[in-house]
Amino acid sequence: MRHFFKVTLLAIILSAGSSTFAQTLKFGHIDSNKLLSIMPEKEQAQKQIQAAAAEYDAQIKAMREEYQTLVNAYVEKRETLSEAVRANKEKEIQDLQNRMQTFDGFAQQELQKKQNELLKPIFDKASAAIKAVGAENGFIYVFDISTGVILFNSNNSVDIMPLVKTKLGIL
Repeated sequence: MRHFFKVTLLAIILSAGSSTFAQTLKFGHIDSNKLLSIMPEKEQAQKQIQAAAAEYDAQIKAMREEYQTLVNAYVEKRETLSEAVRANKEKEIQDLQNRMQTFDGFAQQELQKKQNELLKPIFDKASAAIKAVGAENGFIYVFDISTGVILFNSNNSVDIMPLVKTKLGIL
């Protein structure tokens, strides 16, 4: 009985003005990666992120040079050093190596935090514009084609990129 009800209900839905129903559905799509790449705020954020990364890289480079200098001096004089001095130099080298690893981890975390801090408002702005365009133009769905998940894209789907660019003031 239950199966019969489901089949009958489906048949009624499909036959009851399905052409009218299909005409009222409006689908859109956008490549959000492309949209983000043309937003002026994204370029400025990328410059800030690259500047921070360069600062961290310079610090790591200086630490590596210091490490290499310590290792070279140790290797050169190892045979002439007393056991206590040798152990002290080895500990000094190991401590610097540990500091480098700690700093590298810290730098990666800080860079990720800065990236999130700078890019989130840009993502939010793009998302708000996409939602506004979708609502203003009567779309029931807007698909992001940059994810690669879309299995089919018909000519009836509207590329809303021009509308979103206008909404954001991007020429």
